[in-house]
Amino acid sequence: MLAATTEVDYPYFPFRISIDFVLVHNAAESRSKGKYREFFEKAVQKEGLIIRHQQSGQTHFTLISTPFHRLTREAEMSQMCFPLKDCQVKPGLPSCCIPLSQIFVTDDTVRFINAPFQRKHGSLFLNYHDEKSFFTSSQRGYLTYQILTKIDISKDLKGERLGESQDEPTDPSTSSITSDEQLRRKGLSWLLMSDVYEEAFVLHAPSKEEPYFKAMQNGSVKAYNEFISEIELDPRRSLSLNWERWYKFQPLNKIRDYFGEQIAYYFAWQGTFLTLLWPAVIFGLVVFIYGFIDSISSAPLDWNHCKVVNFIGQTENVACGMRNGVTLFFSMVTQWFMSSFDTKMNAFFAVFMSIWGSVFVQIWKRNNSVLSYQWNSDDFHAIEPDRPEFRGSKVKEDPITGEDIWISPALARYIKMLASFVFVSFSMLVVVISLMLVTLLKIWMVYNFQCTKEYTFHCWLSAAFLPSILNTLSAMGLGAIYSNLVSRLNSWENHRTESEHNNSLIVKIFAFQMVNTYTSLFYVAFIRPESHGLQPNGLFGLGTEFKDTCLDDTCSSLLALQLLTHTLIKPFPKFFKDVVLPYFVKLFRLRMYTSRTEARVEIEDDDQANVLVREWLKPSAGDFVLWEMNEKIILFGTTMMFASLFPLAPLLALIIGFVDMRIDAHRLIWFNRKPIPIITNGIGIWLPILTFLQYCAVFTNAFIVAFTSGFCSTFLADGAYCTVQNRLIIVIVFQNLVFGLKYLLSSVIPSIPASIKLALRKKRYVVAHIVEKGDVPHRTRIKKRTRIAKLAWIASNQKMIKSNRKKEKSNKKQLLAEVEEI
Repeated sequence: MLAATTEVDYPYFPFRISIDFVLVHNAAESRSKGKYREFFEKAVQKEGLIIRHQQSGQTHFTLISTPFHRLTREAEMSQMCFPLKDCQVKPGLPSCCIPLSQIFVTDDTVRFINAPFQRKHGSLFLNYHDEKSFFTSSQRGYLTYQILTKIDISKDLKGERLGESQDEPTDPSTSSITSDEQLRRKGLSWLLMSDVYEEAFVLHAPSKEEPYFKAMQNGSVKAYNEFISEIELDPRRSLSLNWERWYKFQPLNKIRDYFGEQIAYYFAWQGTFLTLLWPAVIFGLVVFIYGFIDSISSAPLDWNHCKVVNFIGQTENVACGMRNGVTLFFSMVTQWFMSSFDTKMNAFFAVFMSIWGSVFVQIWKRNNSVLSYQWNSDDFHAIEPDRPEFRGSKVKEDPITGEDIWISPALARYIKMLASFVFVSFSMLVVVISLMLVTLLKIWMVYNFQCTKEYTFHCWLSAAFLPSILNTLSAMGLGAIYSNLVSRLNSWENHRTESEHNNSLIVKIFAFQMVNTYTSLFYVAFIRPESHGLQPNGLFGLGTEFKDTCLDDTCSSLLALQLLTHTLIKPFPKFFKDVVLPYFVKLFRLRMYTSRTEARVEIEDDDQANVLVREWLKPSAGDFVLWEMNEKIILFGTTMMFASLFPLAPLLALIIGFVDMRIDAHRLIWFNRKPIPIITNGIGIWLPILTFLQYCAVFTNAFIVAFTSGFCSTFLADGAYCTVQNRLIIVIVFQNLVFGLKYLLSSVIPSIPASIKLALRKKRYVVAHIVEKGDVPHRTRIKKRTRIAKLAWIASNQKMIKSNRKKEKSNKKQLLAEVEEI
């Protein structure tokens, strides 16, 4: 039984071989599913993989290990790149503060020039003769997953079906074996979809920091030492010490080695986003402090003159005796705080944030190119099989292989895409309707509390705070319902490959979440202002008493309040979904597991010691990158598009992102199962979405500055000149200025650094030389060899000098001894 290690003994291997993949099923299932597993496992063994079985109660684990020679063959077919042992790259030093930077740096990985792997030149690659360290854990997991997903047992099942029809009558329980066999691949994905296997996952590396081992340490020290002695490396502990520390940089190379490129690129993007937020945070704090001081100076606290503010922002002087002093102080501080968001500096901050978005996208492209070179993800070519859900209706010759393949006609795809567009548009309309319903409820509460006369604390709760909460909760509830429906709709579209399926799903989810998140903010910014005249007869023409308007100098404050409420409330449901709900899922899985076992009390301790059971009981991380990227992209858009009237938005985004990044790191390392590693060359379709958002931010900021904020009246020195024509002129000037600066910065900041261009040229030269000569170029490693020779010569000379000195001392001692004897 596995305890502290994720390796097993095989009689024909001189060392322990790692478990690269685990499949789980219930041992008490019907025989029909057993036939599927039997054919699949035979196909796995034909591919050169090794299978071992282990059972705990009624839970059956199938352990799959991939020998080194099979991994190398798959790596060569995929054109994976590996470091050349004689081609070390000198690390670049920081431009300044070298001693201080060492406090924050977490990666000390030595880098080499990489080349596509070839087995005939295997001796040229680093650690090739060390089978246990040549591949990283993520590479082993991904290559094994590639092999398993490419296996297709449909022909074997068809042959079995033909044999049964000739020899014996058909068993109804196995009739599903041949259903649609021409239309579907029957590999690992199909087996999981058909519940032949309940789960498929890769194992975390064993760690001394696991709760089980900590509890054992408090008990029997001898048993603890026996278990811990089996742990050779502890990559999770190393990751945790560097990654979860608040003041440390992210160890991206270690994240990539353990979790794979897809997750590493996500955290690299998030790190770039949080790092570049600092200038926006500092500028935003300056703008807010300036506005707060200006609001205090323009409306000082006067105990002799009090004002009553109504719902739409109109004020009326009243005697101070009618009001309580504490209420007056509270209302004035609130007024100072809310008035500090719309100042003369907002237009400059809007220009800054619009340009900041372009700079961020450009810098991320540079970082992406650097990481793609270091991780060699651009050179990777994976053969992507068809999704098991894909169904073809026509046979066509494959232009590459010449084989007959099933395809789905283009007309059918277009019709389904049109239906999806209608559904997504209808879902967006539902979002707008929900916003209107919340607005009507707010108007009813305004009149119920008589907020048209005086804007009291109850009015603030009912007319401002509560509607903001309801809009946020409505957005999150509709988002959860839509996510479940759109997943089924996207599967109905019948995409051939997993990448096409994921890209289509991302576009649908983002389009809805964008409308779902930003609709209430656009409503406050552009529909509610009284001067815009969009509600002459109230909402939906219901009458003037159903007006939901605000004065120009108060709409900006309401927009800031809506954005503040939305930003503060949204992380809590996400924390519930990511941490709290998976915890209960883990408890449910534990209960389901114990219900399968017999004599559960007797084997409880053994089950806790079994690493397979411990990892299986952990909740899955799911589509981690998809949902996390969606949340961060929405936060990125909110920060850029509406920060012009809420300069504290970058600060909130920095705090939320920083805390969320550490929580994600902790749950990936310790709480969730290890996600299946995936090799990518960036963030994929999210990059065009980022570009789309930065252009939207320019238009949004331009119209907010011209129509929502008080910039027009301040700039023209007289509100009478703030006509629609003049406001549109401000929009045009703003957009042209920002777009000009954006294009200028884009041309100044290249997407690929010059050092990476030079490194790519050197890499192409080295690879071409290896293909032609079968060896690393002499000039590439001559400096290293010369340096080593010099060091060896110096060391040998020092040894000779020391030996000569020792001989002289010994001779002197002998002479002294002889003199004494005489």
